[in-house]
Amino acid sequence: MTDTSHRYAVVVAGGQGTRLWPLSRRNLPKQMQKFVSDKTLIDETVDRLKGAVKPENIFVSTSGEYAAKIKELLPSIPAENIIVEPVTRGTSAAFALFASTIYRRDPEAVIFSLASDHAVTGSDEFQTAMHETYGFIEEHSNNIALVGIKPSRPDAGLGYIKIDEVFQEDPLVYTVEKYVEKPSLAVAKSYLKTGEYYWNAAYYCFKAKTLIEAYKDADPEIIKWTDEFIDSGDVEAFMKVPVKLHEIEIIDSKKYPLALIPADFKWSDIGNWQALHNLLAEFDGNDMVHQGGEHIDVDSANCLVMSTDDRLIATVGLDNIAIISTDDALLVLNKDNDQDIKKVLESMKSKGLNNYL
Repeated sequence: MTDTSHRYAVVVAGGQGTRLWPLSRRNLPKQMQKFVSDKTLIDETVDRLKGAVKPENIFVSTSGEYAAKIKELLPSIPAENIIVEPVTRGTSAAFALFASTIYRRDPEAVIFSLASDHAVTGSDEFQTAMHETYGFIEEHSNNIALVGIKPSRPDAGLGYIKIDEVFQEDPLVYTVEKYVEKPSLAVAKSYLKTGEYYWNAAYYCFKAKTLIEAYKDADPEIIKWTDEFIDSGDVEAFMKVPVKLHEIEIIDSKKYPLALIPADFKWSDIGNWQALHNLLAEFDGNDMVHQGGEHIDVDSANCLVMSTDDRLIATVGLDNIAIISTDDALLVLNKDNDQDIKKVLESMKSKGLNNYL
């Protein structure tokens, strides 16, 4: 019988979800909100882990500004299992901190890390992917595994993984040729035609020891200052951790080979309004999606209307538009331009409108 006592799950919950402004805000990011059910996205994420990992082996990685709120939202997670970055230093710093923390508790730890703000349909299929990645890493401890989602459409807002060769047949595992961060739409369309690319779901599996060694190889300062912070609690030490924006990109894949396990569950990163509209339209069976408040429409199509206030929203003859109304802000967006939300936020910062962020 397989020993699963060294299997850990870490829910990564430090992001701000800025592309879903004005609903997702700095003080209440998307993982702490309800989009597709009566539960917050982070609560749904933790629920998906039940039965796959021992409850005491479920951890949450977050930043200092969200720690208190996460403890409130997830009372079942022990306080000592919430690993808090005192300041944000990029994804690699976050991974180094939780991998090093768990390694000190269990040097044989195998960690499955997952984002806190995704929508997944098919809990059984999700847990199957988890078990397959755990099993693969337990047999190939020098590798780092990624869960891949077969693309259903070209999407310029997602990361892609190009597979190389079949590593094993049962369960199916591919070697990885390269990782591509958010290609142009034209390139994403070409990826879809080849069948050689998967969406990067940001679900990774690795031995804690292996990731620490890979980081030491990439930049010894990452682990040096992470360890110093763990030992001393000195925030100044953590602020010396080099800012590396993506944990997979800095790893030498010749020394620590990347492997991809294809997944069968339906997945959405809910990374922008287009993605959320696609997801909700599939649930509703209708491309005109309305949530909250009052809405009247005449001859519109392919629109998302969401409101957190009581005002009536009337739409006439619109197509491909998202309208998001909150008590202090209104967004009207052509969904083809949803990547430009960051320009809106940058403009607000330049005008000193930080209370809207």
